[in-house]
Amino acid sequence: MRILQVIEPSGGGSGRHVVDLSEALIDAGHQVALVYSPLRAEPRFETEAAALPLAALERLPLRREIGLWDFAALRALNKLIARLGPFEILHGHSAKAGALARLAHAPGAARVYTPHALAMMGAAGLAKTAAGVVEFGLARARTDAVVAVSTEEAAVARRWGLPKDRLHIVPNGLARAPHRDRAVARQLMDVPDSALIVGFVGRLSPQKDPMRFARAVRLARQGDPRVLGVVIGGGPLAAAVAETGGEAVRSIGEADARRLMAGFDLFVMTSRYEADAYALIEAAALGLPIVTTDVGGTDRLLASGARLDRVAADVAPERLAEAMLAALRRPPRLGAPPATPSAAEMAAQTLEVYRQAFRRRRPDG
Repeated sequence: MRILQVIEPSGGGSGRHVVDLSEALIDAGHQVALVYSPLRAEPRFETEAAALPLAALERLPLRREIGLWDFAALRALNKLIARLGPFEILHGHSAKAGALARLAHAPGAARVYTPHALAMMGAAGLAKTAAGVVEFGLARARTDAVVAVSTEEAAVARRWGLPKDRLHIVPNGLARAPHRDRAVARQLMDVPDSALIVGFVGRLSPQKDPMRFARAVRLARQGDPRVLGVVIGGGPLAAAVAETGGEAVRSIGEADARRLMAGFDLFVMTSRYEADAYALIEAAALGLPIVTTDVGGTDRLLASGARLDRVAADVAPERLAEAMLAALRRPPRLGAPPATPSAAEMAAQTLEVYRQAFRRRRPDG
């Protein structure tokens, strides 16, 4: 198949998903072109995308905010599709690229959308309602398939009226086995051998709520002075996290967490909402104990045997600190870590979605 992937937030979990999915699709014999926005692109995403044997790799500036500039972006995307196409599949990732890809002029192409965490999974409010109305309209009028990455995200999609017959669940999959050398990871993080490392991985933004992590680690350190928080990631709250955490939290900044997570004693996720976070999957694949808010993907990981404790999405730092200390005090679990989906499995399931979407677009094809 001839496939065009379009993404705006070129980094984090959605960026990783697009790179891994594109690589697996190419390995399966398909032609993949990629259009991404450089405005929020992480260097690692650009390096990994450039290394892929893509049919085309194009930069198209897309702003996260909604505005009149989106009309110019849509015209530019239409020109790219006319020059690079024709395509059988247009696959938009996350809200902005997902909307533009579905509105674009691409005769005969099936339009597929992966939200990577629907905005309606967030807190109630006008923005959530507006997002739900837009998603409902686009899904009904301009979408051949919506791909949710967890059962929890799919449940939100159904509650907001997205068409059930076009809704599919394809969990995120890992392209490579995680690095398992604990000694090397702790050396790279430059942490004491005696420290109990409580790790956080993600963008330092309100959705991930790293401030709650920093407060909870400071409280946990009062209960056990060996506790040391390690934060991997960057974002607008970086300075505030460093100030709040003080000596109890060490910020590494943006780095490849896959090389470092084996050095954790506990992985903690404090997100207000997630669809299927890669960091959570990596932690489970390493067999790490996990304390996480009740977010998307946790049902599947628990069913697979992950060492996972869930707390409420609005958990207070005091309760979170107690959960951290309880998890650290438990004896290690023997046996192999749970099995997690691979990127190849993710690609195979996505291809089946593509085929169904294309048949929907061309019933006689």
